[in-house]
Amino acid sequence: MFIRTKRSRSIALAAVAGAVIATGCSSERNRLSEFRSNPTPELITMSQRPDDVRNVNALIRNESRRMLQRDWIYLWHMNRPTRLTPDPSAW
Repeated sequence: MFIRTKRSRSIALAAVAGAVIATGCSSERNRLSEFRSNPTPELITMSQRPDDVRNVNALIRNESRRMLQRDWIYLWHMNRPTRLTPDPSAW
């Protein structure tokens, strides 16, 4: 009687372990297919996250604004003194 109970327990335990393994594998398979469909979901470009893209765009806007200000000053020749004065100038 003791041997029969021990055998049925081991069979039940093996069945439960098999069910747990089979369930774990099926959910893992879904996660694996999800990963294979989009391995880098947080990347916008080949190597940049959304924060990286926003940082680069902010840097570009800042540099463009400063270059525009410098060009505006060059347009109005405010980067050097006027030459329309009768006094000598260093320029």
